[in-house]
Amino acid sequence: MAKADGVNTVSIEIPSQVNELLNRLNAYSYRAYIVGKCVRELICAANSSNFGVSENTVDFDIITDAEMNRICAIFDIYNVNTENSGKGEVLVTVQGLPILISPYRKGSNKDGSPIYTESIIEDLRRRDFSFNAIAYNPREGFIDPFGGVNCLLGETGIVDAIEVTEGSPENGNKKEGFTSSFERNPVSILQALGYYSSGDYVISPATRESITKHKDYVREISPADLRTELSWVLHGRQASMVLEEYAEIFTVLIPEFVPLSGFDLKRNEYSLDALTHTFRSVGYAVPVLTLRYAMLLHALGKPDCFSEDEKGVGHYYGHAERSFIYALRIMRRMGFSEDETREVGFLIKNQDLDIAADRRSLKLKLREIPPERLKLILQFKYAELKARSLDFEDTAMICKRQIDAINEIIAAKECYLLHHLAINRYDLIQKGIVRNDEKANAILERLLDMVIDAPAFNTRQRLLASAEKMIQKA
Repeated sequence: MAKADGVNTVSIEIPSQVNELLNRLNAYSYRAYIVGKCVRELICAANSSNFGVSENTVDFDIITDAEMNRICAIFDIYNVNTENSGKGEVLVTVQGLPILISPYRKGSNKDGSPIYTESIIEDLRRRDFSFNAIAYNPREGFIDPFGGVNCLLGETGIVDAIEVTEGSPENGNKKEGFTSSFERNPVSILQALGYYSSGDYVISPATRESITKHKDYVREISPADLRTELSWVLHGRQASMVLEEYAEIFTVLIPEFVPLSGFDLKRNEYSLDALTHTFRSVGYAVPVLTLRYAMLLHALGKPDCFSEDEKGVGHYYGHAERSFIYALRIMRRMGFSEDETREVGFLIKNQDLDIAADRRSLKLKLREIPPERLKLILQFKYAELKARSLDFEDTAMICKRQIDAINEIIAAKECYLLHHLAINRYDLIQKGIVRNDEKANAILERLLDMVIDAPAFNTRQRLLASAEKMIQKA
């Protein structure tokens, strides 16, 4: 079994509970290893690398040459969950740590039932990337037929897809005619882009070539998987770069992007075609998924609404509403919840909302739109402006200052809604200033307008005094 050059330089530690299960299988003359994501994360931790290491507790998987019925018998003294035994998995809990145990598998049938194998290499080769196809136990060390350890030892991880021949499963070399993990599992294309988008990994040249070669396979990705993996890509630090570099993948995933590719916006402030501008804007948005999806889908209606005036300047009247319709269709097709869909649609529909920069205007706008939503609209505007030419840098920064001002208003508890006032209609009626709710509300509206300009006047004494003067002048 091949081992990578870096194997001998890496030392990892595994919890005593995991060792206990490995040793128990060994005691019954079975071989057993931890495998997959847990090995990757432990190697990264040992190598002082931040990439690939989860903030949560590592989930441990064990593979073994023991058959399923033997696994259940060997661990019958433990807390064993056999709910997924039909998929070739049992969950054994040792001192509070759940550990998944599986016989060697090389795939699954159409009904989801596992195809077992006697070869650990067959089990490893069914996995997507070389760094997820590493097995380990303390007695034997690493089993690394595809060079996964070396992909984790640099300053940046390397995403390297597994491509092996059907006839020589133990040969980890790349050659023409080898089948790709992208053929076996198209969702791994998006997973590769997710790793790349995180900023912690690069994609190997061979894997880049394979992604391009297999781009049409992404049509087979289920809506649920597309939603999960695309969200991972969009959340990454390098989301914009990934979208631009692999635009042909995303136009297959979301065909509504095709009209944007190469589309000239016919305005001086747009130096890029509509699709590149769209993808660039995603990177300027803070990593809030609803915002990044809004950026991704915000310009879909522009080709439909395009017109050109006598000076050759492009216009897109009504494009926000048209893009909103496209976005709803795409989000629902991908299976997003109605709440998520509405939030994204709200941002797209309000992308051209006029928001004045002065503090009074911001408070008036806060009467219509809650603070967090208004800040997201401004974050949207900032990202879209930043993706234009450098001439719009100053305009984009106005959005940032508006967000800062909203934060100051909230932190200072400045008044912008009726219930923020230090008095209410019952106070006015009780004091005999007015006799009914209608007049009380009218007075409160005038007081609010005054307090929006002068926050210091929002005291019970001053407001009641001002209300009396308003009645006297009426």
